[in-house]
Amino acid sequence: MPVYSIDFRPFDYITAELSALWWFYLSQGIALIALGVAVIIWPELLAFLAAAFFIAIGIVLLVLGWRVRQVKRRYELFKRSFLIEP
Repeated sequence: MPVYSIDFRPFDYITAELSALWWFYLSQGIALIALGVAVIIWPELLAFLAAAFFIAIGIVLLVLGWRVRQVKRRYELFKRSFLIEP
């Protein structure tokens, strides 16, 4: 029976990266369950949670758009520094 040599290092890296934040996933799950129970108990809380979520996502997208614009500008300057125009 032939014995195959398998390099498990890429899988070790992937599992290490995924499992490094296990506590983050656990805390999100607990927080979402708690919010779900709170919304069942106080239905008017849902409107405030939705509004807070929309505001937070809007702020994140504004910052992300600004950062992407900065990266594009820096890339264009970097690219021009290597181009020799006649």
